[in-house]
Amino acid sequence: MNNRSDLFGKIWWEDLNGPRRFLLNAAEKLSGGKSVVLSLPVRVPWFGTMRDVLEKLLSKGTQSINIIDAENISDEPQEYVLKEFCANKEGFRPYSKKAYAKFLAESKGIALNDSCIWIRNAEPAQVERWLTFIADYQKFLNGKRGGVFLLEAENFIGKAAGVEILSYADEISDYDSFAFNIFAAADFGNENHLMKQYLAELVSALTEGDVEFGAECIDRSEIFLKNPGEVFDDILWEGKFTSGKSTDDIEQAIWMTQLKLIFPLVETFRRNFIKQYEEQVKNTPPFYSVPEEVEIGQLYGQFNQRRWLINENDADDLEMYREVRNKLAHLGTLPFDDLQKIFEKN
Repeated sequence: MNNRSDLFGKIWWEDLNGPRRFLLNAAEKLSGGKSVVLSLPVRVPWFGTMRDVLEKLLSKGTQSINIIDAENISDEPQEYVLKEFCANKEGFRPYSKKAYAKFLAESKGIALNDSCIWIRNAEPAQVERWLTFIADYQKFLNGKRGGVFLLEAENFIGKAAGVEILSYADEISDYDSFAFNIFAAADFGNENHLMKQYLAELVSALTEGDVEFGAECIDRSEIFLKNPGEVFDDILWEGKFTSGKSTDDIEQAIWMTQLKLIFPLVETFRRNFIKQYEEQVKNTPPFYSVPEEVEIGQLYGQFNQRRWLINENDADDLEMYREVRNKLAHLGTLPFDDLQKIFEKN
């Protein structure tokens, strides 16, 4: 993992409320004696970082953390736990699968009682077998303190007896993704806050909650801002991410983002302009009774026809904002240089 990716992963899992709360909830439940299933999407953002952060949280407790890879276990869950976490097997007769759970739950002084067993990379069939064993084990504990299990499962839906289900999809929202883009964009060079906001808004619109995809766009911020559609396609071509967006969808996202951020700036300029030149606006035919309602196109027309006495810079800005407003109003998008000029003025 490169340094930049590592930084993004830490922002996501350590600084953002939703992802951090997701891991804190898991750690608290496990430390409190409950077993947990993490229901995860097919692709977890910065999966390695997630595991590192969760392991650090768990290490603050008193349980011994034991990470096992389900892909490397040929035994049934109950057989594996008995073999690895119960040194004293005297008197045990495996007459059924439940017998393992009962024996382990009733045994004292065994390693299992102080362990958190973290099961990774389990196939769906393995997940079901582990859940069956954990349910039996919890039942035989009958409220006593014993070992706990942390099971990673892909898109797990439903209930499991004796286990807390924590769903990534339920705990982490689109707002967390947007907040991440804001955090990551804030680190972008010396650009002003409006350009950083535009970067975050545009990335959010294009990547739709895929924070790793968003991080790739933000990591290429300069070239991305100058050619967002082209860079977006280049990242897709590299093959790590997918998107159903067409060229028209991308253009629409760029236009909507510019409209959202720039129209308010045009309106602010219009209001300030009218306030500054209110007497001229009111006293020039057709004598607007409510100067505040005069549109920027009308202001520009009056200025051109009657040559109001206005500051040269204000005249240039009036023309610029009128062109910007017209371009966006007619579904056009602004090039990077125009965006930079507008944002710098604000």
